[in-house]
Amino acid sequence: MLTLKLKETMKGWLELNATHQKEPFEFSIDVTFMHRLKPWKPQPFLGALTLSKRKLTTETHGYLTLKPGGPRYELWFDLPGVGQVEAKGEKSYDLMNLKESLTMCPLTLYQNGEAIGYIEVAYEDSIVTFPLKALRLTRYATV
Repeated sequence: MLTLKLKETMKGWLELNATHQKEPFEFSIDVTFMHRLKPWKPQPFLGALTLSKRKLTTETHGYLTLKPGGPRYELWFDLPGVGQVEAKGEKSYDLMNLKESLTMCPLTLYQNGEAIGYIEVAYEDSIVTFPLKALRLTRYATV
């Protein structure tokens, strides 16, 4: 069965409330649209995130939800020295600031439901070539 696959990399920074120091942060995700007839439903993904200052690359997983106002990202990962965390946020499309609103995404970092930091990431490749670079039709096996 054919479905859509998205490969996306976002780069920016992470800041913990406890330290108030920004550090480079990047994540790459592979989203297979399992709910292809309902693309607005949360779509699971797997990926990797990198904290270059810590010389760390680790796995992440979560959901991407397409919304008319901009996609929502939910990522879960293990942050060394902190433990299991969740980052949630969404792009907010704005015609007056279109380029930035298409590429930038603020995320709040949570641990056990409490906000412990902030992340800001952006898609750095060309917006014009995004559909050609990031999107693919693919087959996936059904049970």
